[in-house]
Amino acid sequence: MPLYTISTEEGVFSPEAKLALAWEITDFHCRLTGLDKDFVKIIFNTFPNGDGFVGGKVAAPAILTVLIRIGRSADYKKKMALELWTMIQRASGARDAQMLVAIQEAPASQAMEMGMIMPDVDGEPVLV
Repeated sequence: MPLYTISTEEGVFSPEAKLALAWEITDFHCRLTGLDKDFVKIIFNTFPNGDGFVGGKVAAPAILTVLIRIGRSADYKKKMALELWTMIQRASGARDAQMLVAIQEAPASQAMEMGMIMPDVDGEPVLV
């Protein structure tokens, strides 16, 4: 179920850089959860130069949000946030002040993928 959304200013990532980052995130998520890679969805959103702000000033934020099912432990989500921060910062070159990594959660019963309502996280293997 994970849905990753990466938002940056236009021109931060070339098509090749997007592909490399998408593969890195997919590999990370599958190692962390044991999920098949086809469950991992990633979208890159861009905005025009001058349309990003940090601290009320024009800047180029680099934002990664991921939507996952409710039920993962705080330690799991902390590890996830730390790893994703490193990946997006390395790939984008953004400074700490420009960065945001946020994990959002939704009940499994409110998500459908691969033709089925997603199962609860309880009882799934979690490779931490």
